[in-house]
Amino acid sequence: MEISPTWEKLSSRFAALGEQIAAALNTLEPEERRGWTHRRENNAYGSVALLHPAGWQLHIWREKAHCTGAAGQRLTISGIVPSEYRGRAEHRITVAGDRPPGDIARDIARRLLPGYRDTAAKAFEHRDQEQAATRARVAAFARLREALPALNTGASSIESGYGLFYRGYARVADGQGGARESGHRAHASGTVRLSHDGSTGSIKADEVPLELLVEFLARLNADPQALTGRVMPRLLDSALPELGWRPRVVPGEVVTGEPAGSGEQRQTLPAAGTEAKPITPADVPMI
Repeated sequence: MEISPTWEKLSSRFAALGEQIAAALNTLEPEERRGWTHRRENNAYGSVALLHPAGWQLHIWREKAHCTGAAGQRLTISGIVPSEYRGRAEHRITVAGDRPPGDIARDIARRLLPGYRDTAAKAFEHRDQEQAATRARVAAFARLREALPALNTGASSIESGYGLFYRGYARVADGQGGARESGHRAHASGTVRLSHDGSTGSIKADEVPLELLVEFLARLNADPQALTGRVMPRLLDSALPELGWRPRVVPGEVVTGEPAGSGEQRQTLPAAGTEAKPITPADVPMI
């Protein structure tokens, strides 16, 4: 696009102003917040953008360029936030157009940036949430199209969360202003609409064959279902190996033999401080 000499002169003037204001802001800001640059713009009223790596953006322009005198030269400076912001963003100031760039930068740092940064942080969160929701809807529609290739979606329909399908072959946009046959068909016509985050949805379909309708409603049935089929017994390995006998040693007892029946043959030693009776062969039972 060819611009007029007047626009070119005005654009160069505002680009120089923006460069000086950005440089002044970088001297006023703490080191971790420096990085302001400018972007040249071409229009009839004069404007320039200030950009920061953190995503902050300021727009400087003559809002009342149609006015004469000082009013027509006054500059409006606005903080720009992403369109996904769900709040009210009114961060703007005005300054006289004939003030030095350093003074304008000080007004921006004092009057505009503190509140604008807080709003921008919330706006960036909203933008990230909206982008995540859009990705979720895109992924959900991809799964739905695997189930029903005749489901027709476009960029605008995915953004708003709906898709269309038609009974028989459908005509769809070919991306060049015309239409083509989709190559896929459905047993009914209707729409699919997804929730904002793509986790749930609704479907409206017309002229659905009865058998498909019954099958669909059966899948929606959340009542507990009785088990059906035949019980088939089978052998199971023992859960535990056979337990063998192991000697049990308890202080104060003498085990005199292996178990007989359900008990063990043992002889209790005398308590401490008493005279022990010698054990004779007659005391040991024969096993």
